[in-house]
Amino acid sequence: MHEYLPMLAKFAHELVAGAVIVLAAFLVSLILRRLIDRLRAFNHLAPVMARRLQTFRRWTILSVTVLILMQAVGVFGSAWALISAGLAALAVGFVASWSMLSNATAALLILTFRPFRLDDTVELVEPNGTAIGGRVVDVNLMFTTLRIEPSEPAEGETPQFLQIPNNLFFQKILRTRSSRERGSKATFFSQ
Repeated sequence: MHEYLPMLAKFAHELVAGAVIVLAAFLVSLILRRLIDRLRAFNHLAPVMARRLQTFRRWTILSVTVLILMQAVGVFGSAWALISAGLAALAVGFVASWSMLSNATAALLILTFRPFRLDDTVELVEPNGTAIGGRVVDVNLMFTTLRIEPSEPAEGETPQFLQIPNNLFFQKILRTRSSRERGSKATFFSQ
């Protein structure tokens, strides 16, 4: 019986440490969630951006918490080396797939400089004058989704959508039509 006491003491220590780690992760997650919700409530973030930040927050905290728990209970001794290696592999993967990085950068530029917003009508014009476009319904890190309005709407016709890589908006002539005034002082991530 006495030979099990050190093992039980170690288990109790790891259990308490795990509970503290989970509680700390929960509190950090709660604070960040409320911060994002508050930014959304005061119209500093568009609903789409708030949803994406909430998803990023959730997965990041979950991943880091699992790695810290594994470190605390001794599953592997070099958790931080694994985190660093994972981040380095992720960075190399991003650089290796240049179009993904280009589209993500273009998405950030679209959100920053706002050449268009949700519900604007945009057209990408080719040098020969042909254009393709529609109403902006979503912007994510890779694509801008446009809804194509049919020229002659038929009953029961389903809407069509185009997903245009974000970097094309910086390579082509862009024509936009918006119900908002161009020089307006709208909030940074407004729709």
